[in-house]
Amino acid sequence: DNENLIPTYVFRQGVPGSSYAFEVAERIGFAKEFLNLARNYLDTDKMKVEEFLVELETRSRNLQQKLNDYEVENSRLKGLTNLYKQSLEKLESQKKDILLDAKAKAEMFVKDVNKKVENAIKLIRESQANKDVIKDVRKQIKDLKLDIEKIIEINEPEKPSGKETFSVGTYAKLKSSGLNGKIIELDKERKKAVLLSGNVKLKVDLEELIPVSGNEVKSQSGLYNNALKTHAEYRIDIRGKKPEDAEPEIIKFLDNAYSAGLNRAEILHGKGTGVLKKLVKDILTEHPGVSKFFFAEIEYGGDGVTIVEFK
Repeated sequence: DNENLIPTYVFRQGVPGSSYAFEVAERIGFAKEFLNLARNYLDTDKMKVEEFLVELETRSRNLQQKLNDYEVENSRLKGLTNLYKQSLEKLESQKKDILLDAKAKAEMFVKDVNKKVENAIKLIRESQANKDVIKDVRKQIKDLKLDIEKIIEINEPEKPSGKETFSVGTYAKLKSSGLNGKIIELDKERKKAVLLSGNVKLKVDLEELIPVSGNEVKSQSGLYNNALKTHAEYRIDIRGKKPEDAEPEIIKFLDNAYSAGLNRAEILHGKGTGVLKKLVKDILTEHPGVSKFFFAEIEYGGDGVTIVEFK
């Protein structure tokens, strides 16, 4: 440990290290004047090598610490992923139960309506079109009609008006995935907006959005935040990476984004020599979840950024 000058008791084979001769000598009491004089007798190249070794050890230790931190974070993310999968499976199970229950109740309601209609017809026939009976039957049918209209009103999905207006600070959701968020940027001329959902920013077309209330966004924010944090990010930056290192990262990024229900994503590869750009193109061409891909507009990075749209 070059800061505290104490052993780490960790053996690293093949890695050179400094002897720390002057540092140890100074710590045990040798005068600085004596040490400075001794340094003057050292070969300049040897001093440079010594300094390089110290710097190398420092960098190695810092990298090892970062690696340990990444491993801890990776374990935490795996735990969150498993937790999310369990929650998703539970929600799917509850959804199936609700649908089955709703279907059973609907079938019972239909049977009840049919039975009442049959009874009404029977009454009319038996009374030989008695006015009072007909009046009573009409009232029963009218009540049934009102009940049916109420059920339709409750279960009918909200339809967009087609004249939605958006502004910065309002809330909206994507038609394709139902993902909710807050509009933080708006370009009415290009009919585009930036939607903030959790920690992820999505650049989308206005026609893809439906207005929602802030309460609806807050009620679902926990679920979406977990999904996005554990499964997908909207953008990946592979600039400066080797193709063999970048390839698995791109594939994993695309799989996560597609699985999380994102409708589009961005790959920042830069212009450079074009090697990474070609790699991205080859991967996107073969990926089954990709609908189309194209370069970003000039003001957003041009051919240094590839926009991906999923099926």
